Amino acid sequence: MLKRNVLAFLISITCIQISFAVNAEPEHFDLPLNEDSEISITKFGDEGDRILWIPSEYGINKKKHYPILNSLAELQHEVWLAEIHESYFIPAGRSSYTEVPVDDISRLIEKSLPEGNQKLYIVSTGRAAVLSTLALNRWQSTTGGSDKFGGIVMLHPSFQADTPKPGTALEYLPIVDSAQLPIFIIQPKKSNKYWYLNGLVSRLTDSGSQVYTQIIEQASDGYHVRPDTNDAEKQQAKKLPKQIASATQLLAQTDVTAEKNHLREEAWKVSSIPESLQDYPGNSNAPALALQDMDGSAHALKDYLGKVVVLNFWATWCPPCVKEIPSLGRLQHAFSEEDLVVLSVDVGESKNEVEKFLQQVPADFPVLLNQDGTTVKQWKIIAFPTTFVIDRNGSIRLAYFGGLEWDNPNVVKQLQGVVDR
Repeated sequence: MLKRNVLAFLISITCIQISFAVNAEPEHFDLPLNEDSEISITKFGDEGDRILWIPSEYGINKKKHYPILNSLAELQHEVWLAEIHESYFIPAGRSSYTEVPVDDISRLIEKSLPEGNQKLYIVSTGRAAVLSTLALNRWQSTTGGSDKFGGIVMLHPSFQADTPKPGTALEYLPIVDSAQLPIFIIQPKKSNKYWYLNGLVSRLTDSGSQVYTQIIEQASDGYHVRPDTNDAEKQQAKKLPKQIASATQLLAQTDVTAEKNHLREEAWKVSSIPESLQDYPGNSNAPALALQDMDGSAHALKDYLGKVVVLNFWATWCPPCVKEIPSLGRLQHAFSEEDLVVLSVDVGESKNEVEKFLQQVPADFPVLLNQDGTTVKQWKIIAFPTTFVIDRNGSIRLAYFGGLEWDNPNVVKQLQGVVDR
């Protein structure tokens, strides 16, 4: 279906699983960008179109990255892995790429353009998609671009504007409204980004990009490089080289012309995550909530009026969610259920999945099920876990995006303040 003359496809590709073979050692070299800076490159293969791989803000996991890039090279691609953290001597982390000069990555793109008839494709993960898009924007505006650039493959891109604040809807960085690129997004389904993917695609297409998407079942963000992946994610990771190769073939047939007057200079930042519960703005009544728990019993939020409710939204694939389950149980034991109750809502998973998980990690509080994910938009859930503290009158008083130790004395003190109101 055409939307504002730009086509956004949901691509479902049946991929051949390839094994990760033992390959020759990759080649290492330093690529000068200017008189003052250079970026270390690890090269895999030497035939076919070139792929510039910009890893996520969490850096390179050689044990996981190298087999994937070797397999991609076997599919007739020359892969350049940019060692950005090592080149700039910056620690990996969620805000690390805000310290990298966009001009340098723009020069990296220019110097990565291959000779001959080959094209350049970029693969970026997480917040590296922001750095890559900013650099492409800069490169297009300063050089006019090149027909040697074929497009960008984004693995679960994170374009979220700064650290979210309670009570606010998801906001994207302005670069999504300036990008004019051929884009292929590979998005794991077990991710908060999955629930907002259509909105991101709409914004990108409205700006002039042509966007294709592929959903990866049974996997969460970082499934191809995380050290703690499960068997299903390992199998999906083995399919990734073929999926990327197929994506580049599709992007090669896509023509997007960047209009210089649409390209805007952008800046970005990533703030630190607060260490305690945050005040919820205004006197906001909590949205309605009526769901069943694991035993099929109905729970409606309105039935808890007169009590403080700690309402936790989570998923089994989310490490911070899993980590905070025991402390949520201890929190419940620290308060009378006449004063405070802990309720959790698993989002987007089947009863069987949650039941199997709870056999390994039991929860000492009701676990409600929201398999279709309707609560995500209703409650403005931008990250997992997200927790709301609702007072006795049904108004949200406190909230937190991320995991906490819920029996921490400072957290308990905040909650006691709500109970005592």
